[in-house]
Amino acid sequence: MYLDLDDTSKTISIIDNAIIVPPSRERGPNNRFQASGVLTAEGELVENSITWGEGRQVNQGPVMPDPDTIQHLPGQHMFGGIMFGHFGHFLVESTTRLWALDELRAAIASIVYTPKINARPMQFVRQFRPLFNVLGATVPVRSTPVPLRVDRLFVPRQGFGQFELMRGSEAYRAYMRRHAGKRIPARGAEKIYISRSGLQRDRGGLIGEWLLEEQMRREGYEIYHPQNHPLVDQVAQYKAARHIVSVDCSPLHLVGFVGNADQKVAIIKRRSIELIPYFVEQLTLFQGIDAFEVDVLVDDWLPHPDRRPGRRSCGEISFSGLHDALAAKGMVSGGQPWRDLTDAEREDERERLRVLHEGTEFFRMPNRERFLERQKAGPVRGADKFA
Repeated sequence: MYLDLDDTSKTISIIDNAIIVPPSRERGPNNRFQASGVLTAEGELVENSITWGEGRQVNQGPVMPDPDTIQHLPGQHMFGGIMFGHFGHFLVESTTRLWALDELRAAIASIVYTPKINARPMQFVRQFRPLFNVLGATVPVRSTPVPLRVDRLFVPRQGFGQFELMRGSEAYRAYMRRHAGKRIPARGAEKIYISRSGLQRDRGGLIGEWLLEEQMRREGYEIYHPQNHPLVDQVAQYKAARHIVSVDCSPLHLVGFVGNADQKVAIIKRRSIELIPYFVEQLTLFQGIDAFEVDVLVDDWLPHPDRRPGRRSCGEISFSGLHDALAAKGMVSGGQPWRDLTDAEREDERERLRVLHEGTEFFRMPNRERFLERQKAGPVRGADKFA
């Protein structure tokens, strides 16, 4: 069984005396998949409380907790799913039930989440409170470290998620169009390149991104580092930009929530994983954005001992090929071609990565052609796309 976003037969489950069960405080060998969710008073898993991702259930059905550990939460509340602490995972996996607020806002006292990892759960609620507000979820939010018995719990179906689920349900897309960023006026540059050059180590990116930034500046693009700006300013900038160039990254999900049909978004492939079509689908279906993939990837540089591209890998791309692709879409001038890295600059990049990663060596991906053949059969699951 897998989630069908178009199935509207079970949109919101209403459970009296529901039991919300967080994951164990003990961290197991695979914390990506956990036992948590909502049980009926009889101990049956509420299907709508399942979170789906990577083609499978993220949360498995928990056992009924010891009655002495269950606390009472009076009143009516809404189940929000799993609270992720990473910005990208939060956007894609913790906002998935907000679509139901238009129906439930006046009826509930709060949204209740279970934490991904049961340690300091309210820390992430405070961290993402501004983002909840931007997305129109202005009701109180909590993430519970202990089992709760709720007088009445509304459990909406998931309306968004990873990979195939990034297109969203119609109800979810409509909610985001009505609410996301609507109180924030557009403000900022008309052309931006979303850069990764200022991120901390282990975040991955592009080889020689400094050279790309130089060439983008000459085309009138502002080099934009989202992590250096308050969330409200990020939303204002994403609403203002007519042209956005970026690799696949978390900020594009926010662009999909708050953008508009007058925008062009070029997404540069930075690793040999078939992810960008899902980003293109989100941006196109949510806001009618002219989004497209630019695949000028030459090679994958992996940190030892990795054997396939992922969160930490860096992509080497053809800057001259990127220029041609952007010029064809009217996003840069068709004049002077962009140059690619020299051999000496490429070796300087290898040394820069080694120093940045405290001695870790980066090398070209072995068996890359075979990996690309496997990708043709579908995305290789498990690769962290939210770096």
